[in-house]
Amino acid sequence: MRILIYGAGIQGSYLAHSLINGNNDVTLLARGKRKKKLITNGLVLHHSIQRRQTTDSVRVIETLQPTDTYDLIFVTMKYSDFPLIIDQLAQNSSSTILFIGNQIDAVTLEKDLLEKSSQHKNIYFGFQMTGGTYTEQGTSVLRFGKGRMKIGSLHADFKLARLLDNAFDGTNYSWKYEAKMDDWLKNHATMILVQNSFEYIHDFSPSIIRTADNLSTLSLSLKESFELLEASGSEILPKWQKFFFQHPALTKSFFSLYYRSPISQMVQGSFKEIYELLIAFGRYQTKASPELDSLLQKAKEKYEKEQGTLS
Repeated sequence: MRILIYGAGIQGSYLAHSLINGNNDVTLLARGKRKKKLITNGLVLHHSIQRRQTTDSVRVIETLQPTDTYDLIFVTMKYSDFPLIIDQLAQNSSSTILFIGNQIDAVTLEKDLLEKSSQHKNIYFGFQMTGGTYTEQGTSVLRFGKGRMKIGSLHADFKLARLLDNAFDGTNYSWKYEAKMDDWLKNHATMILVQNSFEYIHDFSPSIIRTADNLSTLSLSLKESFELLEASGSEILPKWQKFFFQHPALTKSFFSLYYRSPISQMVQGSFKEIYELLIAFGRYQTKASPELDSLLQKAKEKYEKEQGTLS
C-alpha cells in the first residue's frame, strides 16, 4: 500500500516506523534539518520505556506534488500548521486523508479542504497515543505497549476500516473506531490546552507546578473548562472524565503524583500549537469561569509578550 505521512515529527516518525514493518510503501514528508537527518541517518527512534533504538530506511520528500498519488495520507502536523498545508492537500490527486493530532475544530478544517478540492476527498480524524521529546541524541518516543490510534469521521458512514486493516496488517499496531470522534478530539484538546497553559506560565518547573495552590488552580480550571465544553453541546469523552474533573480534589491528587513521576518530563510540545488551540477555545467561553479565564489569559499574554520580544 502506498502511504504518505505528511509530517516527520514525533507522531509521524513513530507512525512511519510502525507502517514500514507492514506490507507498505511508506514516504515521509519532511523539510529542513529533519529531512537531512532522515536522508543521512535513516529514521532513528529511541523508545524510552522499552529502552531500545530502531533504525528504518524510508523515502523522504519535501513537497507534495499534485500528481503524487497515495492510497492513504496521514497528516501528522501540529494543529497550528494545518491551515498552511490545506492548499497542497486540496490540489493533490489522493482521495483519502486522515488528520492525526490535536483538533478542536474538525468541522471547519474539513469544510475548508473540501471547498478547495477539485475532486471529492474522504476525510477522517484520529489521535495516536504516543508522545516524546527531541534531544541531542535524537527523537525519543514515549509509548505504552504497541502503537494505538483512535480514528473516526464527522459523518455516519465510515468507509476506512478495510484500508486501515490492510495498512496495519503485519505491524505491532492497533486502531479503534470512535463513533463520536469530534467530541473526543474536543475533549482531549481542552485538557491539553489547559494543562499545557498551566505548565507554560510556571516555566515547566516541577517544583513550582506541584505546590498545593497551583495544583488547586489547575484542578479548578479543568473543571470549569469541561463545564463550558458540555454547555456547548459536546459530550464528555471518555465518560470517566466527567466524574474525574467534576471532583477537583481527585484531580489534584492525580496531578500531584503525575508531576512527581519521570513521565511528566518525557513529553514535549510546542506552545505555538497550544496558543492556537487556546484562541479557538474562546468560542466556548460563554460564561465567567474565574480560575480558567485567569489561567488562559496569563498564558496568552506571556506567549504574545515573548513573541513580541523575539520579533
